[in-house]
This record gives sequence, C-alpha cells and structure tokens, in this order.
Amino acid sequence: MVLKTSKANDKVKISIVDGSFFETVPKEHLIYQMFLNILRGHLEKKHIKIPSELLSEIEKSLSHITDQTIIAASQTIEKASVRPRLRIMAEVHSEGNPHSSFYPEISERSFNFIIQKSIYEERLAEIMRQKIPEVKIFTIRHKRNGEHVVFQYRF
Repeated sequence: MVLKTSKANDKVKISIVDGSFFETVPKEHLIYQMFLNILRGHLEKKHIKIPSELLSEIEKSLSHITDQTIIAASQTIEKASVRPRLRIMAEVHSEGNPHSSFYPEISERSFNFIIQKSIYEERLAEIMRQKIPEVKIFTIRHKRNGEHVVFQYRF
C-alpha cells in the first residue's frame, strides 16, 4: 500500500508499506465478526437474551460470510423498487498507521519502504545501501503485528 501524508511539502511523508502492517486479523474474520458485533448490538439494545449455544451456531453460520464481492454486490429483493448493496469501510487505529504519532521515527520529508521483519534479508539492505547510500535502516514495533524494517530516505 502507498501512503502519503500532508499536502505541505515540509511535512510530507511517503511510504510503501507491506500489507502485513495493516492486516492484523484476516479480512474474512473481520467481515463475519463485524456482522456478529452488529447482531450483538441489536440484541443488547432491544434487551433480547438468546442462549449461548444459539449464539455459537449463529457465529458458525456467519463465519461463512467471507466474500466481500458477494457482500458488495447489488441485491435483488422481491417487491423492492431498489437494489440495496453494502459497502464495507474501515477506520485504521492510530497504531495501524505508520505516519501517526505512534511512530515518531517516520520523519517528515521522507520516503519510506516498510516491510515485516520476518521477510527482511540482509541482502536487501546491501542493495539499498549501494543504490541509495543515504538510506537509513531501522525497525519499528507494531502493537499488534510485531517488528517491521524501515528503509528511509530523507529529502
């Protein structure tokens, strides 16, 4: 994923970020947990109690709702004059944004390449140092996803 922060040239941060930085929980799990949370919220709001065994069965059923393309498709509802569709949007927690204050090491006026430490190899660092001698290499710790290696070039 490519991130750009700030329109002001003196504060801009540009990063290419490995998807592992954002995906702390598999997307499929997020989708059905979201629907389960919606159900629980409605049950609580309406003061409806259901047995935990039934809730477990519902959770098993919802765990099959994993394909975002099916969820986002327009639905045909008998006798309805509209075709509703769902769009799932996400808000990133601050610790999930490498440009947030959680990561002060990501400087303003910098270009960053951020990868999970488990896929990092010293050979990559050697190549980067050969091509861009000014590159700074360091690690940041993601609250949920562990260490990531940052290759930073300041401009």
